[in-house]
Amino acid sequence: MAISEREWKMIIIVSVLVGLATISAILRLFARYKLRVKIEADDYLCFTALFLLYGMLIQLILWVAIGGNGTHIKYLSPETLLTFGKIFIANQFTYFALVPILKISFISFYRRIFFTSHRFNVISCTFIWIIGIWGAGIFLICALQCRPLRGYWDKSIEAHCINGNVFFIVNQGFNVVMDFVILVLPLPIIFNLKRAWQDKLALTGIFALGGFVCFASIYRIVVLFYIDPADPTHTVYRATLWTHIEPSVGLICSCLPTIRGLFPAYRWHSRSSPYPPDHNDYINSSSNRGAEHLVPSDLSKNSVYIMMEDGVVKPEQDHGWVEDRHDIEENEGSREGGIVRRTDTKVVQGLV
Repeated sequence: MAISEREWKMIIIVSVLVGLATISAILRLFARYKLRVKIEADDYLCFTALFLLYGMLIQLILWVAIGGNGTHIKYLSPETLLTFGKIFIANQFTYFALVPILKISFISFYRRIFFTSHRFNVISCTFIWIIGIWGAGIFLICALQCRPLRGYWDKSIEAHCINGNVFFIVNQGFNVVMDFVILVLPLPIIFNLKRAWQDKLALTGIFALGGFVCFASIYRIVVLFYIDPADPTHTVYRATLWTHIEPSVGLICSCLPTIRGLFPAYRWHSRSSPYPPDHNDYINSSSNRGAEHLVPSDLSKNSVYIMMEDGVVKPEQDHGWVEDRHDIEENEGSREGGIVRRTDTKVVQGLV
């Protein structure tokens, strides 16, 4: 079956986005390695979503090449229509598994960096359960949308099926709500951070990039209304395109905060200040008081204090890294004549 120019454009667009998602995931993993931060649940979920995204791309290529996606139904043979239906249902299963995993990955990342807030932990855990239960329910409904399921692609047999468009729209409505929840979930904590407004704006901007995922989710609802049951193979084109754009962009956005750690911002403080700025400026908030112990209370003048990307502030001496408070005290006690040397203080900021 010849592939039209419009169908080639869809394959190219989705392939580019999946490629960018792959690069983002690799950079995410590299950031973990470079910053010596261990791989945790959000990373495993991210890579699970990436492999499901590969599955969707393969399905798309087959759907266009041998399934007639984008072609008017009157030009398709009965065998091609069967293939169209089989790939369509397979694509649904993959999508319904991928999207909840990706959303839970987002929230798990938030829980990693905002773990000291009990209230946030309770709220985020609640949404993880909501998304997980909803995702399992949608997956089950997808498997039971036609009884027998073969009736979904084989119209020659008698089957009882639900209204597919209504099913898709209701599920997508839930996705839109959850996307907005994920978008605003970290904002109260960010706004409560005792940091300069420029820092808050930068952090908010990183997380707000997920706003495009919200747009993609909303637009996907719009294009679902364009599916005409009389000619589904042709009118499903735009819905197919945005079904693949939405998770691809979502995966890219989920990696950006971690990738941010590879490009730290530097802030140099005045020589006239005997100490680095109050650690509350860059690590503590009204809801993050459990992190106060990460910074020694008696910071010395000759140390360079660095805000590590894993949220731990460590002092750097001339002879190497000093890992704990005990070592700091030993080194301070070994100075000759109590003479100390003052250097500028550098703060490297980043996210994991």
